[in-house]
Amino acid sequence: MGDDISFCELRKKEVVNAADGTKLGHIVDMIISVENKKALGLVAPVKKGGFFSKEQNLFIPLECIIKIGEDVILIDMSSPGDRKDDDKHDDDCRGKCKLYD
Repeated sequence: MGDDISFCELRKKEVVNAADGTKLGHIVDMIISVENKKALGLVAPVKKGGFFSKEQNLFIPLECIIKIGEDVILIDMSSPGDRKDDDKHDDDCRGKCKLYD
């Protein structure tokens, strides 16, 4: 269980978009497939601009997580063409992060 992490530990980490350095906030939920018995992704808040704007949540598939560090969770929310061809991260996660209700 050396590489395992609990949800309580995940909630303490701030989510940061590695593509532009945007801080999204802390994990608010985790989505698990009951049928497959596997974690599908994490849910983090999205801060919209403006005083009266409504806070929304963003679903982040596990394949969009680049690194879970001691204090932060780095994710890839880049759109096609934002990243360099020599980037080692999987292109499959582009565009999969979506608003979650």
